[in-house]
Amino acid sequence: MEDRNLEIFKQYNIKIYNTYRIRGAFIAETDKGLKLLKSLESSKSRVEFENTLLEYLNDYPYVDLYMRNNAGELITEDSAGNKYLLKNWFPGEECNLRNETDIANGAINLALLHSVLREVPLSEELVVKNTGADLIELFDKRNRELKRVRSYIREKKKKNEFELCYINCYDEFYEQAKEATRLLLESNYRELVKEAREHCYVCHGNYTYHNIIMVNAAQGSGLPPKVPMGEERLSAAVIKNKPGVEMATTNFDKACIGVQCTDLYFYIRKCLEKNDWDIDIGSMILNTYTDILPLDRDEKKLLYILLLYPEKFWKITNFYYNGKKSWVPQRNIQKLIGTWEQSKGRKKFLECLSNTLN
Repeated sequence: MEDRNLEIFKQYNIKIYNTYRIRGAFIAETDKGLKLLKSLESSKSRVEFENTLLEYLNDYPYVDLYMRNNAGELITEDSAGNKYLLKNWFPGEECNLRNETDIANGAINLALLHSVLREVPLSEELVVKNTGADLIELFDKRNRELKRVRSYIREKKKKNEFELCYINCYDEFYEQAKEATRLLLESNYRELVKEAREHCYVCHGNYTYHNIIMVNAAQGSGLPPKVPMGEERLSAAVIKNKPGVEMATTNFDKACIGVQCTDLYFYIRKCLEKNDWDIDIGSMILNTYTDILPLDRDEKKLLYILLLYPEKFWKITNFYYNGKKSWVPQRNIQKLIGTWEQSKGRKKFLECLSNTLN
């Protein structure tokens, strides 16, 4: 164990048996279950907001609740002034997006989580400070960036492999971006955001397979078994459709007040990118989620708009624009080619979803 970590652990009422490094953090095996130690990457007020949500979800199985130190603080400093957070962690594997059972359980977990994260008792100040990004402004900003990069590349006399591929597929993706923006402006998006703020609907903000852990009960989490909180508030469908395995939902650092189907969009997109936009898998995720927590017509339309917007293409564009343009990593060329090759399957899925809406 590194000396600085030992200095931090001494400030908690726990007994350490073993520690090991994982991606960007340390795991500690303790007398109070697994704990994860990581550097503070946000503000104190943001950590307090996350902790408010996690305490509200404390009866939900399972979330990575922060642990207070001996002084009752969430943030712990070492002698050099470095700041850390310690939180619950869980033994198990990340959700496997090649496994349909894992994908279905992830959709069930998201619907259950959203069912609980409604009418969350938050102050008006917290709601205002933690409302998610405005999609209309976001789409407009990204569209401007797409046009800027296209103009830059077209003016170059000598184009590399990435730039030639980019120009070839730009028009189709940009047309999708414009159409998604037009539909968003014509939709009831503003009313959905207003409803989310009035009723304190909370989104996870980054619901991806990295943040869903299939808990290995045989290893033990160090925590008692739990059931979803306040079952009297939930429908019979919610209780009936609990996941067949224990699941932990982690990393709420991007949680915000907003329209919850944005989480569903993110989960569907990530799953389908890993499965070549398989219509059956996409339909299964949507049906599994809506069997528990139905979507109204405006939410379904927003889900379609979000899936129509070529976010993966924009991300590749953004990485190129903010990187070293004289040399583009081969991995990014492969990502662009892969995104282009998946466009046919993505179109078919969007057509299927559009037919459902109509």
